[in-house]
Amino acid sequence: MNKFNLCGSFLSIMMLLGCSTSYSPEDLQLTKAPPSQLRVMQSKQFSQTDQTILLQSVMKTLAGLDFQVIRVDTQLGLIEAMQLQNDHIMQVNVIIEHLPTNGSIIRMNARYNQYPVEDPNIYQRFFETLSKNLS
Repeated sequence: MNKFNLCGSFLSIMMLLGCSTSYSPEDLQLTKAPPSQLRVMQSKQFSQTDQTILLQSVMKTLAGLDFQVIRVDTQLGLIEAMQLQNDHIMQVNVIIEHLPTNGSIIRMNARYNQYPVEDPNIYQRFFETLSKNLS
């Protein structure tokens, strides 16, 4: 009976030690870009503060870039859209955040087949088109 308890305790400790390791290989990282660099590409400040104008301009921009708007939450300032490209899906979330001072920050988070989009051209094209639509 003593050997059984000792063996059970040993196995329990080994299982706990195996669970406590923090192994995170680089292969499992979804993005190679630092989060701060990605956030800079994804965000732009605008002087417009009218929520309705911002929401309509973002939806017009997304439609002009061949995205289908899936969901709009006016209270949260959130727009979700998607685009089918050669049997692959690009999904975007656009968040409108009002600044305490005048203006708003618009952030677009894009994913291609569930992987974050790191190409700055995608974000630049969105923000350039949005700037024109807000003018």
